[in-house]
Amino acid sequence: MTRKYEKLLVLDIDNTVFDWVSYYVACLNELFSKVEDITGVPVAQQALESKKVFEEQGSIEYPFLIQELPSIAAHYQGDIDRMLSEAVEPGRLAFKDMAQKHLTAYDGVLETFKTIKDRWPHFPIIALTDAPRYVAMWKLNKLGILHYFDALYGLSDPRIPTDPESKKVKVAPEILYKHLQQSAFDFKGIVRTLPEDYEKPGTRGLKTVLMDHDMEGHFDHVLWVGDNLRKDVGLGRSLGVRTAWARYGTQIEPEIKDALLQFSPELNVHKNVSLDPKSDASPEPDVILDSFSELVAAIDKLI
Repeated sequence: MTRKYEKLLVLDIDNTVFDWVSYYVACLNELFSKVEDITGVPVAQQALESKKVFEEQGSIEYPFLIQELPSIAAHYQGDIDRMLSEAVEPGRLAFKDMAQKHLTAYDGVLETFKTIKDRWPHFPIIALTDAPRYVAMWKLNKLGILHYFDALYGLSDPRIPTDPESKKVKVAPEILYKHLQQSAFDFKGIVRTLPEDYEKPGTRGLKTVLMDHDMEGHFDHVLWVGDNLRKDVGLGRSLGVRTAWARYGTQIEPEIKDALLQFSPELNVHKNVSLDPKSDASPEPDVILDSFSELVAAIDKLI
């Protein structure tokens, strides 16, 4: 039987196509600073309380963080509407403004995507991420590269917070509408929301991608790219697909890494960033990338 696709490129997103750590630390610190200016709740207190929220949500990218912090709730004494208008909305805008400055693709990403599409126009490019589906699409859309992907696979979208006593939704109506609308940002490709237990380094997420694209049994024609040796390279090696390690994505300034750990549990951080250097026990990739631009040569070499 003829296969639908001859080759397949599957990409991680965070720290593979853009510097997630620098972006997220800058944006969340700006959010905390804005909320401190408004409420007087110190940044350090907000960061500390964020750890528990992120643990409960199972994701460090939870867009309804501020309204879930106990110190903020106590400040507004149950006045949800005032909290949303006075603190949450200005905080959201502060995060968004900082994202405009820091949410940028790595050098060579746009040119590399164009080259791949020109040379292999029928070669699907797939995004496989542990980020929530909506958050992943939002980032790729902001980066201006969503249209280069033929499919996106992400985890469940964020839970909508409600007040446990009044049962009132703690999200402004216009923001709630955007999330419930399940915006696809005019994306023409396949979108699949995976169960939480499909998170990497489990194999079921990548297996789903391979099944959907008729590549089972043809793993030598699949290139899987990610920055995390344990989660990404280890996953690829366990399935037998060709694996490229985005080593450039592990080059994080120590002060930025320390800032990240101030507001996120280390377990959650490992979902988004590789904190450990390469060791003798690390799985070996088929190729090491020191820039995204080297991806074209890796495709030629490996698949």
